[in-house]
Amino acid sequence: MKLDFNRYEVISGNGFRLADYSTKPDFSLSAKESKKIIKANVEEIADFQERMFANQKRSALIVFQAMDAAGKDGTIERLVTGVNPQGVLVRPFKAPTPMELRHDFLWRVQLKLPPRGIIGVFNRSHYEEVLVVRVHPSYLLQQNIPGIESIEDVNDDLWERRFKMIRNFEQNLVHTGTHVMKFFLHISKDEQKKRLLDRIGEPDKHWKFNLGDVTERPYWDKYMRAFDDAIRNTASPDAPWYVIPGDDKDDARAIVTSIVAQKLGAVKEQWPDAGAKKRDEIDAGEEILENE
Repeated sequence: MKLDFNRYEVISGNGFRLADYSTKPDFSLSAKESKKIIKANVEEIADFQERMFANQKRSALIVFQAMDAAGKDGTIERLVTGVNPQGVLVRPFKAPTPMELRHDFLWRVQLKLPPRGIIGVFNRSHYEEVLVVRVHPSYLLQQNIPGIESIEDVNDDLWERRFKMIRNFEQNLVHTGTHVMKFFLHISKDEQKKRLLDRIGEPDKHWKFNLGDVTERPYWDKYMRAFDDAIRNTASPDAPWYVIPGDDKDDARAIVTSIVAQKLGAVKEQWPDAGAKKRDEIDAGEEILENE
């Protein structure tokens, strides 16, 4: 079963409204069906990664953003399990370190970009600087930005500049050989509450519980407006967003892996031509082995 990703793809912010996207898919898969789809997709992704690694000309960057408990970790696990681990780099982004705060907000992201031949996966990303920082603008006071001495100095111009920096940053990645895909796992507030209570009710999941996930819930509407604005201002044909209905984890993972497999597969990465010198070496090696 091939899943069509077009209805989840956002390539232009014109007319985009997050409220138009449901947190529930318009189809239902059995657990067996979703596993079958994910397995087939990962096989395609693994084949693409091997071809990309052989050519050493391109890379891929897959970004995940979501509210807490939306399933980023599990989705990433399903996406890369089965791909050669030497060809994948998964990078989480937490609160900036003191050293990172001494640089512009894109600096720490640039350090973790995937080299050519590698699929890079960001668990959160540079978008935190127009999401959580926008909801809590007091965090900007730690960044020693010229002209930002108090909350009163934060205005729409700052966010517009950051959106422009992100667009230019991603455009440069694309122009230099990186496939960029950005996923927002869209869950409802009720589903988040259910998942957080599930964590509390299962001792073997207590290690995943973070009180901050609960204390951020009163800011839900502010986060939704921040996500809405971020997607609207940074979606492009070269670096699209995908708004994934996330209330059902299995369906969400089937959709995400389908999108990645179809988008990367459409690149038609070919095996590199060995060239005359390499073919001579192959012939010589074959002769040596046959004459042992």
